[in-house]
Amino acid sequence: MGIQRPYKKKIAQWRSEGYIIFAEDEAIISVNPNCRKLWAPKGSKPIMLVNGSHKNVCFFGVVSDEGNHCCTREWINEDSFIWFLKYIKKHHEKFVMLADRATHHFKSKKVMDFVKQNEGRIVLWPFPKRLPELNPMEMGWKSSRKNVTYKLFDNAKRMASAVKNHVRCEFKVNLAKFWS
Repeated sequence: MGIQRPYKKKIAQWRSEGYIIFAEDEAIISVNPNCRKLWAPKGSKPIMLVNGSHKNVCFFGVVSDEGNHCCTREWINEDSFIWFLKYIKKHHEKFVMLADRATHHFKSKKVMDFVKQNEGRIVLWPFPKRLPELNPMEMGWKSSRKNVTYKLFDNAKRMASAVKNHVRCEFKVNLAKFWS
């Protein structure tokens, strides 16, 4: 399923104006291994090792043709989203952030004021309603859960580091092809 025509035109316009296009999403990933399938001898009872931690890590991630970014925060809320926008702003002069319609993205006065203060540098644009499959960052989280979080990590910091490395270095997507 491709992205809708008005979005394609808008994205082409932003690119021609020198903006970098980012697809943003958040995820909360548990430190305990995420294992659904495994190999075990027939008739044996598989044992899954866990660390007993109920700790979760909150991630902010973006994917673009120019590179991916991934950061951890204590919470997913308007303040941490503004922090993430500032982080991206340090690395990129002008960018468009395509995001889902979470409350802390588009209904937050703080976020809207911050975007307004950075008019011409930051554009915050919503994905179409009820279509998470149009956000390529969703695939990044799915890939991370499949390729990283099945492992047993002794602490949250090591697991977060592995997920960030996977999103930044190993997860690649061509946005033009993804949205065609």
